Amino acid sequence: MTRFRNLEIAPTVANHPNISIKTSMFGFRTKIYYKPTSTEIDCIRNYYTISSGNAIHQFLLKFQHNPQCAEEAKLPLEQDDNGNYCLEVCSARDGQFIALQLFRYNNLMYNSVCEIKIFEGQEASMLKKALAC
Repeated sequence: MTRFRNLEIAPTVANHPNISIKTSMFGFRTKIYYKPTSTEIDCIRNYYTISSGNAIHQFLLKFQHNPQCAEEAKLPLEQDDNGNYCLEVCSARDGQFIALQLFRYNNLMYNSVCEIKIFEGQEASMLKKALAC
């Protein structure tokens, strides 16, 4: 599990109106909650091979226009610790909220492939299942 403060998408997620952030003593531990369901949010950063990263990118483009495509999507997600693609995800444990952004390694750093995407409700649940987050 990745620390929330270490994610590139953290500032955008923190500013979302349905997100609540609670910091424990001395700020060593941060917990993020989805307000409408009071569910804790998990933060994940996974690295993928080129073929898996391309498949994720194409899937996200389709999903924006037709969320129902997630029901029959079979993504070939092959993780690689030194992968060319990085996917950052913040998802509520109940599946009612998900925020994600895909990055690609280029010029010695990870650059965003697409803008941050935030989904709530049914769409978030479908996306979470398709990406196995």
